[in-house]
Amino acid sequence: MQRDVQLTVIGKVFKPNPNKVLALNMTLKEYFRLVRRYLSFNSTSKTLLHENGYEKAKRLFKLNTALIQTARDKTIEILKSFQKNRKDNSALRPNRVSIRFDKRCYSFSKTTNVLTPYWLTLSLFRGRRVSLPIVFGEKQKARIEEAFRGEWSFTTVEMVKRDGEWYAHFVLKKTVELPDEPETVIAIDRGEANLAVAVAISKKDPVKPMKGRFWRGGEIKRIRGLYSHIRRKLQEKNRIGKVKELGRRERHKVNQQLHIANEIVAYAKQFPKPIIVMEDLNGIRRKFKKSKRLNRRFHSLPFRKLQTYIKYKANLKGIEVRYLSKKETKNTSKICHRCGYVTQVKGRIFKCPNCGMEYDRDLNACINITHRLMSSMGWGSCEPPEPADVTGGVKPQPNAGSPRLQSGEAHICFGTSWSDGE
Repeated sequence: MQRDVQLTVIGKVFKPNPNKVLALNMTLKEYFRLVRRYLSFNSTSKTLLHENGYEKAKRLFKLNTALIQTARDKTIEILKSFQKNRKDNSALRPNRVSIRFDKRCYSFSKTTNVLTPYWLTLSLFRGRRVSLPIVFGEKQKARIEEAFRGEWSFTTVEMVKRDGEWYAHFVLKKTVELPDEPETVIAIDRGEANLAVAVAISKKDPVKPMKGRFWRGGEIKRIRGLYSHIRRKLQEKNRIGKVKELGRRERHKVNQQLHIANEIVAYAKQFPKPIIVMEDLNGIRRKFKKSKRLNRRFHSLPFRKLQTYIKYKANLKGIEVRYLSKKETKNTSKICHRCGYVTQVKGRIFKCPNCGMEYDRDLNACINITHRLMSSMGWGSCEPPEPADVTGGVKPQPNAGSPRLQSGEAHICFGTSWSDGE
C-alpha cells in the first residue's frame, strides 16, 4: 500500500533589497484583500467561487492568475477549518494570511552564488517577478538537498511574513510504502497524568500485550505553568506586546518537547510490520468540563499536535497510523481488558471487582484500544486474555516504597518485569 507524505521546510529570505520587500508587501496586501473577498461568498464550493469570483477578481486585482486560484483554495481551507470549530460563521475575520505559490508561479534553483546557493523566483503581479536569496538551517538544508536529488518533490511554497521578516515554507512530498498486512498493533493513549502511553500486541499472540511504555510529559506541564504565571503578571501590568512575545517562546519550547514522537515511532519500529492506532480527538476540548484549574491543566497539553507529529514521523518510517472514533473507543478506560467487566476507576490503578486484576489505568485503556482495532481487523481469539501477574511489575506507580518511573526510564513486560538492556 502506498501513501503520500508531506513535510514543510522553512527558509528565511536573506537580506532582500527594499524594492523586493516592497513588492512582497504589496502582493500580501492584495492577496489578503482577495481572500477576504472570497470569504464573503461564505461557500466551500470551488466551482461556485470560480464561477462567481474568478473573472471579476482578474479585473479587480493585478495578481498573477495562479495566485488568484491559490487564494480561492486557501479561502476554502480557512472556511472549512473555521466551520469545524465554530458554529457562527459571521465571526470569521482573519487578520493575516500567507501567500501560496504553486508550480505555475514559482521556481527554485541551486546556483553557485556566494551569498547563498538557493534562490527562489516568484511571479507576483502580471509581468512582475522577483528572485530572492534563501538561507536554511542545517537540518532544513539536508531536506532541501534530498529534494534536489529527487528523494522528495517540490509542491507549493507559502510566503509568510513574521515580525517584519519574510520566510519561505517549502512543502515537499514523497510516496512511501506501507505494509498491506500489519502484524503488530501499537496503541497510543493520552492523558493528563501520562502524556502518552504505548502498548503492543502481535497478531501471532493476540492475547498477550508486550512492552508497555510511558512518557510523562512533566516538562511540558512545567513550561505551561511557568508561562501561565508570567503571562498573568504581565497582563496585570498591561504589557500585551510582551505577552505575545512570551507566547511564541512558550510554543517553541513546548514543540521541542513534542519530539518524544521520535521515541514513540522508534518504539513501534522495533516490532514486525507495526500499525499505530490512536483515538480521534476531534471535539475533546469542548466536551471536557471540570474545575477551572483542571480545565487549564488539561487544555494546555498539546495532545492533537503530538498525534500529528506521530503520524507524520510514522508515515516517513513506513508505519501506517489509524484513528478510532469516540464511539469506537467508548469506555476503554472503564473496561477490564482481562474479563470485560465495566467499573468506575478511582486513582491511577484500575481495580477490577470481578476478576481482581489490578493494572495501571492508562495501560488498561491502551490495551482495550488495541483490542478494538484488532476486532475490526479480524484478529479475534477465543482464548481468554493473558492473566495479569500482580507480582510481576504491572503497576508503573509508586508502590511499597518503589521509586516512581520517569519517561523512558523503564518499561513493563506483562507477566514479567524488565528494564533497558534486558
